[in-house]
Amino acid sequence: MKRGKLLIVGMILAGLVVVGGCISSPGITEEIISIKELTLLTEDNVTISVSHFLYGRSNVCILAHGFMGNKQRPYIKELSQRLSKWWDIITFDFRGHGDSLGVYDGQTEFYDVKAVVDYARDRGYKKIVLVGFSLGGIEGIYYAAKFHDIDALITVSTPADAGIIKSTAKWLFWLLSNQLGRTVLQPLVRLDNSPEFPKPVTVVEQVSPIPLLVIQGAKDSFVDIEQAEMLYQQAKEPKELVIIEGMEHPPVLPEEFYETVERWLRNVTR
Repeated sequence: MKRGKLLIVGMILAGLVVVGGCISSPGITEEIISIKELTLLTEDNVTISVSHFLYGRSNVCILAHGFMGNKQRPYIKELSQRLSKWWDIITFDFRGHGDSLGVYDGQTEFYDVKAVVDYARDRGYKKIVLVGFSLGGIEGIYYAAKFHDIDALITVSTPADAGIIKSTAKWLFWLLSNQLGRTVLQPLVRLDNSPEFPKPVTVVEQVSPIPLLVIQGAKDSFVDIEQAEMLYQQAKEPKELVIIEGMEHPPVLPEEFYETVERWLRNVTR
């Protein structure tokens, strides 16, 4: 019996390596002016870890990682490097993730986004845009719908309603629902005893008039195309939906994804 449980936990951990993108990646190789490592205190008194890449640009792009991820994930680093041609970059760890303190509860993470946006605004940037992956997309929608003070929002592989993905991620929801599972997840995310998952589809229409791009992979086994279509249909203009053939859930992102983000941001913020 014990051997069977160990095998199951081992298989789960292997899955977490894939889902969370726990594979190391070389850092940004392009010469930069400076990297400022700092912490910010959110309005509800949680300390979050932030990296600010200063290239001397007049605009800034904030990158928000997915659930069980952090600002060191390869896809965050890759997109940071690609966008550095036009933008300063800010990355951060959500509460309960990476080097940030606190625990994930599914209800207060938008405060993390607010702390970073407020910091960027205080630095005097002309335009502030946000790219959110999965969880980052959820919180980006909630933040933009509530505060309306960013210039563009991109969501990537973002569920319209997390409850819908239970059928394809039963193992994850099982882990979230009990103490043993939350202990297994602790190296990747520190959880509240009863975490909730928001339903961004209920507020996405309030993002307008902020331009919204919804990106979804056709091969995503966690968040399907129907969820992206739900977000897109419920959102108001200006909005765009891009389905990328062959793209899976982050961290597996093809060249077409990076090109799409670069092109759309350049066009929408001219």
